[in-house]
Amino acid sequence: MKVKICKEAGCNNLIDSSSIYCDKHKREKKTPFQNAKRYNEELYKTQKWKMLRKEILKNNYCFKCGIDKNLQVHHIVRPKGNEILFFDINNLVPVCKDCHRIITQKEIATCI
Repeated sequence: MKVKICKEAGCNNLIDSSSIYCDKHKREKKTPFQNAKRYNEELYKTQKWKMLRKEILKNNYCFKCGIDKNLQVHHIVRPKGNEILFFDINNLVPVCKDCHRIITQKEIATCI
């Protein structure tokens, strides 16, 4: 049987690979990031962002866990409409998909 880690932020319980959450965190029809607001949506589609993203991902490991697979770019300080902060290379780090999810969930939880 294949196992994976529960998708709940901070939970390290192992579950069957066909499940999403452990028994402790199961919810009916959970919607990930339902409270998330993605500012600067149009900027993610620009050539400037695509080039900057490629540059950041040259550091081909997650800054949190060190893994080198499924990398994404994370804004250290959320730009919230600030285009200068959005494109600031010093505000960007490579992060794996799982760590990015956990970071984002924590950010959402602190905004509620």
